[in-house]
Amino acid sequence: MPIFSFNFPTSFFLFFLLFLPSFHSSLAQQPAYFILGEKQFRGVQIYNVIQDKKLNYWFATNEGIFYYDYHSYQKIECDKTKSNTVFNFIINDEGYIYCHNLNNQIFQIKGKECKLFYELSNEHISTVISLNISDDGNLVIVSKKIIVINNDGITLFTYDLNERAFGVAYKAKNKMLLSHILDVDSVITFSKGSFIKHKIRYLSGQLKKASILKFFSIKNNLYAIDLKTKNTYFFDDLTFELTLLPANPFFEKNQVVRIYETPKGLWMAGSLPSVAFLSHNLEISNTSIFYENYFISSVYEDKEGNTLLSTFDKGVLVIPDLKVPDVIHSFKDDLITSICTDRQLGLVLGSSKGVLSNYSKNIFSNINKVGKRPIEGLYGDENSPLILFDDGLIRAYNKQTNQIINIIEASLKDAVFVSATEFYLATNRGIIKGVFDKKNSISIEMHKKLNFRTYALEYNTNKKLLYVASSNGLFSVDSLGIIQKITHKNEDIFSKYLHYNNGKLYVPMPKNGILIIEKNNVTDSIIPKITEKPEELNKIIIFKNSIIAKSSNGFFQFDMNGKLLKSLHTIFGFSAHRTIDFAFEGNNLWVSHSGGVQQIDLNYKNPNQLKLVVNLSEILVNDKIISVNTSKTTENDFNSTQRKIQFTLSSPTLRHSETTQYHYKLIGYDTKWNINNFAANQIIYSALASGDYTFLVKVENQGVFSDVVSYSFTISKPIYAKWWFIAISILLFLILVWTIYKRQLAVQRKKSQQINELNASKLAAIQSQMNPHFIFNALNSIQDLVLKGDVEKSYSYITTFSNLVRRTLNVTV
Repeated sequence: MPIFSFNFPTSFFLFFLLFLPSFHSSLAQQPAYFILGEKQFRGVQIYNVIQDKKLNYWFATNEGIFYYDYHSYQKIECDKTKSNTVFNFIINDEGYIYCHNLNNQIFQIKGKECKLFYELSNEHISTVISLNISDDGNLVIVSKKIIVINNDGITLFTYDLNERAFGVAYKAKNKMLLSHILDVDSVITFSKGSFIKHKIRYLSGQLKKASILKFFSIKNNLYAIDLKTKNTYFFDDLTFELTLLPANPFFEKNQVVRIYETPKGLWMAGSLPSVAFLSHNLEISNTSIFYENYFISSVYEDKEGNTLLSTFDKGVLVIPDLKVPDVIHSFKDDLITSICTDRQLGLVLGSSKGVLSNYSKNIFSNINKVGKRPIEGLYGDENSPLILFDDGLIRAYNKQTNQIINIIEASLKDAVFVSATEFYLATNRGIIKGVFDKKNSISIEMHKKLNFRTYALEYNTNKKLLYVASSNGLFSVDSLGIIQKITHKNEDIFSKYLHYNNGKLYVPMPKNGILIIEKNNVTDSIIPKITEKPEELNKIIIFKNSIIAKSSNGFFQFDMNGKLLKSLHTIFGFSAHRTIDFAFEGNNLWVSHSGGVQQIDLNYKNPNQLKLVVNLSEILVNDKIISVNTSKTTENDFNSTQRKIQFTLSSPTLRHSETTQYHYKLIGYDTKWNINNFAANQIIYSALASGDYTFLVKVENQGVFSDVVSYSFTISKPIYAKWWFIAISILLFLILVWTIYKRQLAVQRKKSQQINELNASKLAAIQSQMNPHFIFNALNSIQDLVLKGDVEKSYSYITTFSNLVRRTLNVTV
């Protein structure tokens, strides 16, 4: 955390940029780094960085407060602020973060909310404002007065000394707060709710009246620097004794120094670009100067062990490990496109502008002038005086005479030496044999049969076999010139890189991993995998029973079974997509990437490797944020319309973000584990059916897994699918059917009754027509017509009477 800082505007920095002497080179090599927030903070001045309890980052800048959760940046607005520029983050044990701005306002950050916490009155204001946390967790504001406030904003104590101001408070190892009373030889301590004034004792040296002491520590030693005289002292916080130390040139030649204490040592930034590092004590021999192209505004060490250097305008420099060396040169204007190593020349470099150079004993030397095109390959042999390359023309550099010999105009793809003076070239025109003679000339001969495009060559010294990877497949050529095609499963083998080691030819394939060939036969294969997925490699070297390889996804080390051992690009601070070429110099591995040329120690092990952790940082249901509760005893019930669930994941790592992946599974929906890379941290299920679910997630880095985090929830059935709704529906249906049945039955009964009544009426009517008097009258009429001999009328009358009788009888029946 910063031991001290000032409340001053940017113009104050610009003043010292004009007058502060520049730093010089240090003894130690600058550590490797990568940049965080380079685009986000372009044009932004970062003053402080801090991590909260969930290990997310907060940035205090001239444009306000920014929050970073390893995936996105968010600006946090503070209410009632009079100025966006904020300084001096401090955090207490409960996770409350405090800071202040140039208008003497103190802000409190809780969760992701920022509010005005306290505003200093005019009588409190001084040129120096500092914030600290007391031993009992309260906020301590130090300026013209010392004010102690609890987390609820209640002032507990105030302390002043007749308008005298206080220096920046320093928290000693015993959690006691210590502040110099400006312009006098006394300090004030605050501990356990009480203030005590102490007279400074001098074992050697003396303070002047205008002295301002600032305290800091390196390892377990407490020091003080007089900002006026630049004298440095050893300070005993038990006896309050100052012991003058020998003059330190570093302090003497700097007008302003900002000091930041980290577990690894002390960092000091001035008003000019660069930063100084002191690892053990104040002796100048232990001082290292780094990053002279960056203005460093603050230094912070996070929980992962990364050192974060804030800058103005260029984001945050992240140093994963101080012991990992940075590039030996950035080659910004001329990228290194190929490298090889040589016993005599050291590291040989070919550039994008066709420049051939070498690096030996910390000195760069040019071998040739600019060529016509990039040098994409360099080829040499320990026993040969030649280095072969192509800069628009295939050439050879004679190490003994420093002469460059033109060979042929062609495109060089690969080269292999079969002796000190004899070599083969793989070109776009086929295989070319070259012989170097004592007259410093090279004779060449085109291979008559292998006259098609070739990509790679290797040579089996024991069997005298030349292996050729070409556009027509893979071939071997023996010492008698006999050519044999090598196939795998009766199919041609196509590769653009070959590597021979210990009697075996290793052939990286686009889809089949690495084929192992012995005696012109494929005997085995290796499938290098990263997070259970085969990795397509484009260059490999076997080194001490491991495979060093580069691909489009990075730079890796595998064991001989294809298991990932290390992601070298992540450990050594360069991007996965920046590896260009690599080569060994004995046990030293050199790699060229777009950031420069860097030496890599394959035996390196990260001493600060934290246990992998995965967090459910946010859960959205139907695009609305809900509280995250992963407790197994908590019921998370959603209704039937809440079918869209989104999980936002996070894992607190900066150095391993490129190799970290999320493994997740939704029990009740997914049948297997799914894998997302670090950037794809949002998992969305758009239309889940009703039922019980458990979301499982774990994070994995290079084969190491975190503990599984689970979140269980239930989506209730729709109302029409619930048992009580179905029961009620059935009951209502039965009641409805019964009601309809009863109603229809009543209607039928009424209808039958009406019909019966009608029939009875008809019968009564008929019966009334068929009474005996009527029958006797009808028969008498028929008898009279018969006696008169009127046949027709009698017949008609009888027919009508018979019909009437028949109808009457039918009704009665």
